[in-house]
Amino acid sequence: MQSARSTQRLSASIIALLLTTCVATEGVIPAQEWQPGWQPADNTWLSAPRTIEPIITPPRATPDEFSARRAALAKALGASSDEPFAIWVPARAFDELDPFFQDDDFYYLSGSEIPDIALLMVVDAEGSLTADTLFLPDKDPNFELWNGTRLSPGPDATQQTGFVSTAPLPVTADSWSDTIAETGVARVLTLSAPPWTAPEGVEVVSSNRRDPNSLRRKLSALRLLKSDYEIACLQAAIDITGAAIRNALTEVHPEAWEYQAQGALEGTYLRLGSERPGFASIFGSGPNSVTLHYNKNRRQMQDGELMVIDVGAKYQYYCADISRTVPVNGRFTDRQRQVYEVVLAAQTAAAEAARPGMTIKDLDGISRAVIENAGYEPKHFPHSVGHWIGLDVHDVGGRVPIEAGALFTIEPGIYIAEENLGIRIEDDYLMTSEGAVKLSVAIPSDPDALEAMLASRS
Repeated sequence: MQSARSTQRLSASIIALLLTTCVATEGVIPAQEWQPGWQPADNTWLSAPRTIEPIITPPRATPDEFSARRAALAKALGASSDEPFAIWVPARAFDELDPFFQDDDFYYLSGSEIPDIALLMVVDAEGSLTADTLFLPDKDPNFELWNGTRLSPGPDATQQTGFVSTAPLPVTADSWSDTIAETGVARVLTLSAPPWTAPEGVEVVSSNRRDPNSLRRKLSALRLLKSDYEIACLQAAIDITGAAIRNALTEVHPEAWEYQAQGALEGTYLRLGSERPGFASIFGSGPNSVTLHYNKNRRQMQDGELMVIDVGAKYQYYCADISRTVPVNGRFTDRQRQVYEVVLAAQTAAAEAARPGMTIKDLDGISRAVIENAGYEPKHFPHSVGHWIGLDVHDVGGRVPIEAGALFTIEPGIYIAEENLGIRIEDDYLMTSEGAVKLSVAIPSDPDALEAMLASRS
């Protein structure tokens, strides 16, 4: 075993080596200034703005929001049933080494962010809730010592959650079976196979995505059309994302690294109240701009290249999704602008045509026609023009018509691998009775406006 004195000599040698290899150039700590706990003397090292942008964020929903969702689900499922049934949905499991984020379906129905719990709803043949129970763990001081206080069964929990009742969480498969048997129903609907065995005489029906009357299909249909509260949350996520893109652009210039822009973006998310990115942030420069879901973000940007930015913040679990393509040096070349304007025209055509009753496939055809009429082949536009957004970035809903109250993206692109030239423009839209309303207006997509914004960067 190495002695303490030898360890001290080794540490001193390492520090000396670090000091002698430091070069007093811009962006590197001069050797003569280095000391333990070193901090810069001024703010010249800051490049991304740190002001608080005027983002309006809605408060957390009241329990009534989630109670209404459970009642709507019961009614939707009850319409196709001629006998009482139960609905069982579990929460996501807890891992103390990772940040906990609730399962989307469970959060949608409960509003609860507690892991390892479950809800049980009993529905009569008319589609009305006859039991509405949230199962919570008993008080556990040892758990709370390490992880903080959590809700336990009782009147306070009932009031805070809006459930008709709260009850102690069954801890074994047998105790769950007993709990299910006590409901007196002959059928239990679940989203996936439960970790307990159904009691005698009870059928467990795990969701079949192809069955229009399944729990999954009915729940997805409810999630697709957003309440005013959900639209407000999505608008907040979109606004936070727009402000974060503006900050990220301060780090987009020749010789900078893709991850520097990512850092400015994701730091802004947290500073403005977003819980996390909704998906892996994409900052693809040069050859990486033609890889659709590139997200390593480790390349150094070069003069004359484009960068595709595809990002989205989460706010109260609701996820934005915005893409912009910008010139690394602040100015589009003639060729880059030529392709960019085709993509922008394809997006504009689809957005202006969008009306309730159309499908995303219809919008895809409109955008694709613009791109192909400009001389580009299907291989240059290899993905769909859009998808639903909500609790998930590619949210549930399937291939149904777009109805008023649904939120979706329009994101055409052209990718020319032999030129290392990829362009994608993506915005978030709310369908209304009059047509699609663009919610992501805070960050421009017009090429002249983008160049002006890049020129004004601090």
